[in-house]
Amino acid sequence: MEYFITEGGKNPQHFQDFVELCCRAYNIVRRHSRLLLNLLEMMLHAGLPELSGIQDLKYVYNNLRPQDTDLEATSHFTKKIKESLECFPVKLNNLIHTLAQMTAISPAKSTSQTFSQESCMSGASRSIQRATVLGFSKKTSHLYLIQVTHSNNETSLTEKSFDQFAKLHSQLQKQFASLTLPEFPHWWHLPFTNSDHKRFRDLNHYVEQILNGPYEVANSDCVLSFFLSEPVEQAVKESSAVDLGEKFADKKPKVQLVISYKDAKLTILVKHMKNIHLPDGSAPSAHVEFYLLPYPSEARRRKTKSVPKCTDPTYNEIVVYDEVTELQGHVLMLIVKSKTTFVGAINIQLCSVTLNEEKWYPLGNSII
Repeated sequence: MEYFITEGGKNPQHFQDFVELCCRAYNIVRRHSRLLLNLLEMMLHAGLPELSGIQDLKYVYNNLRPQDTDLEATSHFTKKIKESLECFPVKLNNLIHTLAQMTAISPAKSTSQTFSQESCMSGASRSIQRATVLGFSKKTSHLYLIQVTHSNNETSLTEKSFDQFAKLHSQLQKQFASLTLPEFPHWWHLPFTNSDHKRFRDLNHYVEQILNGPYEVANSDCVLSFFLSEPVEQAVKESSAVDLGEKFADKKPKVQLVISYKDAKLTILVKHMKNIHLPDGSAPSAHVEFYLLPYPSEARRRKTKSVPKCTDPTYNEIVVYDEVTELQGHVLMLIVKSKTTFVGAINIQLCSVTLNEEKWYPLGNSII
């Protein structure tokens, strides 16, 4: 299910939207629990095999959980969604679908932009220090945004499709048949492998080997033309600093929280995170740690479960602090880690927080 909702991992935030809609619908239904149970009770004598006794009403009651708050119900329903994703029949079904498509689809039939033979022409004389695949282009999820660092340390941006990378590799194989070129990444990926993030890593590794490999390959007209043709940096340079910030604002790491406080009880719902990465650019298996200051760290430490290999993880987990007499003077320190590796952090002054509202908080790159 997740594999198809995210279009094979290309749009992981679609899964967050899916979970949000499901939890919202669940809470709407729950608000009418009494009405639904009364209607079902009136149908006990209708002869329906699925509704024949009080135990059936109890089953509905237990699943509607009318005694829970919306935050608790959201956390519960998200756990049920995650449990369904870990179900073996679901995994097997996705695997069969993927294997079936692998036999029906060929990368040669791709209709994306092609890297034409004419692009391997002479005239490009500049060399390249490095090139990094930053992510998908804002224009379309089928183009990768690549940052190219020139020999004079100037940078530019270009956009290429996976098919264009494949065309480049094919032409390098023909031009340098006597040399051993790096292995090109597979065009397909099995489900449950975070194909989007794995492809970023694979392409970056491939590009690094090409540019750090034999001189004649790294400085060939094919390679130079590929990375230096059709730059998009002019559009970036022409835009103001404000426009540039707005364009890439949603690429900054952040966490979504709902903070509530009632009867000396502080409750934090950790909903989602976006755009979190390890220092090498790969997807982390992130968990969230909380510390309520100025109390001793370990005494007030809370921790969520980790979400494996995901840059846009969904949690919907509740963290509770009891016996918090007031919010004034308290700071909530939030730290995101992947096992023991630091990913991001933020300190939240609780006295200035708008309670009971969903809010995205930016994650910094250090602990203050």
